[in-house]
Amino acid sequence: SVPEKFSLSGSQSPVVGFLGQDVLLPCQLSPPAQLPNMDVQWRKIGQEFILVHEYADRGTQELPGAGYQNRTELFPSDFSSGNISLKLKMLQITDNGKYQCFVRDAEWSHEAITELRVAAVAPVFIDVLGSRGQGIGLACRSAGWFPKPELQWVGKNWQNLAMDIVTDVTEDRENLYSVVSHVTVTEREGSGDISCIVRNRMVDTEQQSAIHLSSDIFPRVSPWLAAFWALFALVLIAAGICAYLGYTAKQKASQKKRSKEEAQ
Repeated sequence: SVPEKFSLSGSQSPVVGFLGQDVLLPCQLSPPAQLPNMDVQWRKIGQEFILVHEYADRGTQELPGAGYQNRTELFPSDFSSGNISLKLKMLQITDNGKYQCFVRDAEWSHEAITELRVAAVAPVFIDVLGSRGQGIGLACRSAGWFPKPELQWVGKNWQNLAMDIVTDVTEDRENLYSVVSHVTVTEREGSGDISCIVRNRMVDTEQQSAIHLSSDIFPRVSPWLAAFWALFALVLIAAGICAYLGYTAKQKASQKKRSKEEAQ
């Protein structure tokens, strides 16, 4: 029969595109044929179908749904080779999802499903915050990721930094993620190259920034100052002991005097 003569196929694996770029959602009619009165619809699957693009040899065409106007393109000149792929332009995060390629004529209809995953990556920056106790405070920041990114600090020989790290991830109204991470590095662990890596697992892509911390920028305590404070502490302790002994001796003398007066 005619319906069994043709088949329609999409992508077996998800198609990945990047925010703001164009992507091609594949749809192939086999065997290739230029069919009269063929209608093509691309629709996004959700709680209800959203028309993305329609091509009709005859009759009226519906307008695409909200958000897809002027962002889609088919290639009718390639229909004879079976290519019914859809070009989706200027990708948005809301474009994530499954799409149906639907083809029909007077005698048959077929459909194929393709999943689209939209990713976003962004540059990474490191800021030096200055002295923090015996170390240097650093901040790593990056804005404009999707999906939620992972952040990692590494030091010498690409070893994970062992000090306390505070990382916050927030999502904006456009569903993009921003990440900010703070760390205080000491001279023992932080001198040399420090890198902040932000990673998008979905597309196995990462962005990073690095900074070189020389040993002479770390806060230092003067040995003379350290000796002064140590001596000062000893003086305070000695003064405290002397005051205590004096107070105790005075109390004993006062008690002895009262005892003599009571005896008389």
